Amino acid sequence: MDVLRCRDATTLAYPSNNRAQPAASSTASRGNLGEPVGTPNPWRIATAPMATIRQNALHPKSKGMATAKNPPNTIATFIVAGEPDAIRGVTEAVYRDLKDGNKDASIEFRDMTVPNIRVEAPTEEDAMALIRTAQRIAATHLSGAPTETKILFVEPPPNCTNDFQIAINVIDETKCARPKLESLPSTPNLAPGLSPETYKQEFSKSLCEAFENASSLHSSLILKIHLGYYILQTYKPGKFTFENFESMVKSPRATGQLETSLGQALTEGLSVEAAIRLIQADNSPCVPIDNQTPTSAQVIPTYAFESWHDDDRYETELEIIERQGPVNWPLKFNLVRTKMIPQSAQTPRFEATSISVGRSLDWNMVAMPGDEKIRASSAVTQYLGLGQAELKDSCDDFHSYPAVRLPGQYPMAKKLKSVTIKSIYRYNWKRTGYVVQFTINRRWESIHKMNRKAPTDTDFDVTIYADNWDLDSRVQAGETVGKIWGDDLRGLLRDETGDATGSALSRVQGLIETILDIRDFFESASRA
Repeated sequence: MDVLRCRDATTLAYPSNNRAQPAASSTASRGNLGEPVGTPNPWRIATAPMATIRQNALHPKSKGMATAKNPPNTIATFIVAGEPDAIRGVTEAVYRDLKDGNKDASIEFRDMTVPNIRVEAPTEEDAMALIRTAQRIAATHLSGAPTETKILFVEPPPNCTNDFQIAINVIDETKCARPKLESLPSTPNLAPGLSPETYKQEFSKSLCEAFENASSLHSSLILKIHLGYYILQTYKPGKFTFENFESMVKSPRATGQLETSLGQALTEGLSVEAAIRLIQADNSPCVPIDNQTPTSAQVIPTYAFESWHDDDRYETELEIIERQGPVNWPLKFNLVRTKMIPQSAQTPRFEATSISVGRSLDWNMVAMPGDEKIRASSAVTQYLGLGQAELKDSCDDFHSYPAVRLPGQYPMAKKLKSVTIKSIYRYNWKRTGYVVQFTINRRWESIHKMNRKAPTDTDFDVTIYADNWDLDSRVQAGETVGKIWGDDLRGLLRDETGDATGSALSRVQGLIETILDIRDFFESASRA
């Protein structure tokens, strides 16, 4: 596709009282392929460069045509100006990105003489937001920049008074690697520009833009933050200055991912026992949610069963079987409410990763589809419903977990792999509204092995989210199309300064401070 012939993007929009109103003609004159003909002049919008399109894309609604019971929908048409053969691929790409997740609006690609996108939204404001999003997406495709949103930053080492270098430390027999800080005591102090504050400011700006872009593109996103350690998979070996290391890991040739399963490698210095001891300490910032128990040491977990089949993940809740009278041990559970997360829903809409040089823990933030959990097939649901779980010891003891038993003679027993029993603890972080989820994972390769043996592996993971992040509707009805987190991200983030009119950037800065605070807390477990 010759994108050089795609000059810019323009919009044509007009109001409609009902869905039956005919759309504007998409027939293009030979003299100006960027503007459709046959549309009333007052509703036309002149072609303008992408960077200068700022005007209102919609004509005001006609008065007297709407009723309270039947408010009018608003229709807008989006066109990429240029030769039809050249713009068709770009327009289709914009359509796919725009339609993904936007279920509150009708979005249609029309492959006509001049390819265009027809948007029908509940309100003018919604339609305008979608048109602005389409403009941004089109500009990205025309520029040739990658449309996948991934942010990678490198955090400077803490309390470093001398210069240093970063060595690539290869992990035994894996060919993967971790960065290792090496101090150079005979060299002068660090340059003033290399500071944690600079890192926080630059990361906050990039993250704020990613939030706003994702908010305008999807109708439902669930945000999660994970602690872990970043593993370099493809990299340039050697020793680097901070700037050169940052350039190396951000290069398209370098690849890596955050390993979130903690407590396995001895080199981490982390363990389930050390982390639990830290969480349950008298002065712990991890406090019970809603005063459910007097102390964090008395918080009891919920339990879940996870399994995989053909790259689809299944989540099943463990529900205590109700008893008459006092509760006696052992506790018994049913396996209920199985949901499937298909492979297509396991790819983040955007991902931001921070490599923390000189520290044990890195972290990342992912925005996952919020409406992609679907009911599992009847075959899976019925099979898992045959299982039962039994907890023989006290649930106050983190070493104990419910033993799940599933019949092995069914075909489904061989299909479900990588099974895990999860003990999930949730705490409020300093009563701020942020939740720290600490999960102990006991893993087996198959159901057959789970029925007969102790866990093959035991690890833990730490997830951070806010107590309102699991809600699909972030802002009031009528504001969900094109900006799910509201103006200034107010539907997603609190303003840590206490100012109700705080900007999106200040909210993101407050979030990063909280993440670093939690990261430092768990990292102290490796020194305990």
